[in-house]
Amino acid sequence: MGRPREHGADTRAALLAAAGELLHAEGPAAVSVRRVADAVGTTTRAVYSLFGDKDGLLRELSVDVAETMRRHHEAVSELDDPLAELPLLIAGYRAAALERPQLYDLFMGMVHAGADPEDPVFRLVYASFDRVLRTIRRGLDLGLFPGRDEFTVGRHLFALVHGLASLELRGILGDPATAEQVWTRATEATLNGLTS
Repeated sequence: MGRPREHGADTRAALLAAAGELLHAEGPAAVSVRRVADAVGTTTRAVYSLFGDKDGLLRELSVDVAETMRRHHEAVSELDDPLAELPLLIAGYRAAALERPQLYDLFMGMVHAGADPEDPVFRLVYASFDRVLRTIRRGLDLGLFPGRDEFTVGRHLFALVHGLASLELRGILGDPATAEQVWTRATEATLNGLTS
């Protein structure tokens, strides 16, 4: 009979939560194996056992936030009208950012031109973007974005949601109800511009 695992799912979840809080409050430099272990009341051995090292811990946080984003996008049902579907996908992006606010900057740190397409984290990030591109393609087939291609429309929408999420998470858009109004108006204006 094998030796039971000393550090299980509860310890893993607690370590990830503590690392996420440190990351949000003080930035990546503040996330050390010792500080994360101390915050949870366990030993550094638990971190090394579960994640390998600090980089492994941060990588797991990256996977967590990328999976959150993918889950919110994939939860949006495909509608007959792509223009009715895109605001729901945009709202999904907002919901994912608000669900993992302390990890949003880590998520954006994964998005860069030189990312390895074979990296499992990149594949999760791309799965979210591809869900939006599928809707855009259907819109293009219906002639909804004249003179534009899918990546042009996708980049416009990505710039929109990233800008809004970054501002909201920093408290710049006001209370949640006001922020929601800003998201709605900005989405309407952007889609009107892209379809003109």
